[in-house]
Amino acid sequence: MDELVSTLDLVRQYFNICNIVLARRRENPFSAGIQTLINKLDSGKVISLKVVDIPKEPGVPAGYYTTQYVDGQFTPVSEGEHNPDIRFTLRMSFLEDVVNNTDDYIEHPEKLDWSWLRGRK
Repeated sequence: MDELVSTLDLVRQYFNICNIVLARRRENPFSAGIQTLINKLDSGKVISLKVVDIPKEPGVPAGYYTTQYVDGQFTPVSEGEHNPDIRFTLRMSFLEDVVNNTDDYIEHPEKLDWSWLRGRK
């Protein structure tokens, strides 16, 4: 991973990969099921992601990022936590792995983190 890639860029790429997965719902029953669940439970809700696992500063969050799920896709990500309905946490190393292995995660969407669908605040 290029050290010049910001955490914000990693988060944006992660949600773009999630959007690609959801757009392939006709090709993958898992993607279709996830999209149905999100549409039913979380459409329009504000989703906050806390990124942790900074090697240089253990225990210190790399940042907070916010998106929404609207009309079948995640909206552009912004920095900060903006009155979220849903919160979840991902490790920086996981985001890097997803971005570095995009094709694998698109082919196997069950490897992405969908845990936020179960948990709330």
